[in-house]
Amino acid sequence: MKNGGFQLAAWVRRVPALLAGCLALVHGGWVLGQEGTDSFPRRILSGDRLHISVREQPDMAKVYAVAGDGSIDFAFAGRVVIAELTVDEAARKLEEVLEERFFKEANVDISIANFVEGDVLVTGAVGSPGIIPFRGDSILTLMEAVTRCGGLSGKAAGDRVRILRWTPGGGMERQSIEVNLQAMLDTMDFSRDQYLRPRDIIIVPFQGEDEGRNEFLALGEVGSPGFHPYKPGLDVIKAVTMTGGVGEDADWSGVRILRPRPTGEYSIIPVDLGRLFSAADMSMNIPLQQGDIFFVPSIRNLVRPQVYLLGEVNKPGAISVNPGPNATVARLVLAHGGVTQFANPGKVQIQRTAPDGSKKTLLVDVGRILKEGTFEDDVPVQDADVVIVPEKGLLGL
Repeated sequence: MKNGGFQLAAWVRRVPALLAGCLALVHGGWVLGQEGTDSFPRRILSGDRLHISVREQPDMAKVYAVAGDGSIDFAFAGRVVIAELTVDEAARKLEEVLEERFFKEANVDISIANFVEGDVLVTGAVGSPGIIPFRGDSILTLMEAVTRCGGLSGKAAGDRVRILRWTPGGGMERQSIEVNLQAMLDTMDFSRDQYLRPRDIIIVPFQGEDEGRNEFLALGEVGSPGFHPYKPGLDVIKAVTMTGGVGEDADWSGVRILRPRPTGEYSIIPVDLGRLFSAADMSMNIPLQQGDIFFVPSIRNLVRPQVYLLGEVNKPGAISVNPGPNATVARLVLAHGGVTQFANPGKVQIQRTAPDGSKKTLLVDVGRILKEGTFEDDVPVQDADVVIVPEKGLLGL
């Protein structure tokens, strides 16, 4: 009887984990599709690619990429933010924009051509911290993610599990979600489980941890992700060295330091490693504090900017640009065969449209930059930039 009671008690302790595993099996095979479900409507996310057509203007039909700020560059209507809307809500919003500016009546149809993909990272006091591949048309819950990574360890503070989530524009201030996972396991009431999104970060703290712990957390495209000891004087260069450098897929311009606030939210400090290491801009060598999260995102999770290279270049065209230190005008020209013998490389134009629809033109002396190697004077390109290398004697140059 004693042994039987021990076995029963052991089995009972395993019930929450077994139930969570069942939930994982069910949810893991559940594909949402375009609309999602009644209880979980599928919302548009940064990184999605949408097929959008306007019945009154057939030539506007194309695939639009949802940028990091949650917007699309919607033809002559300019940038319109549609992230966090359902496809029906987004269609209505675009109809309103078109009817306000251009059409008496507009009928917009939207379907999702490609869903955003992005790893979910689970770290901290779980059995096997790691990465879970995840696509935006599937369902993944917090309970399933923790279960896949071995469940809560014996030293986990399961009542303070935290989800960090990117919002449109790259901020996290309002997207630090604290969940009492232990209460769900104790009561087997999973009604408060959370649906995850691509690129979510799950942090399971250890018992006794608080925001003042003498460590910092490195995440993303670093050689050694996880907790590292904090010492006074730690800065970005030292953090990169301590964590084994950055990976080949690192988004150099999108690095972030997430600093915990007393409210439980995080302030965001942007870091451009390209400016730091390529241009020796020491303003980017920002000091870290204990409890900081040093996050290096991956270019695989980004919508790559489209830049149009035109004029007197050997390989003109629409170019998908990898964010990072090489995403600059002179390097772009050099990587696409350089300029022709008829070019005026000293007066290269960048025609740029701001999010508010205003336009401006920048002039870059690409000839001097390439001749002298002064790449610190090079200009980073942005999504939808039009780069024009003029012919000698044209454009008044």
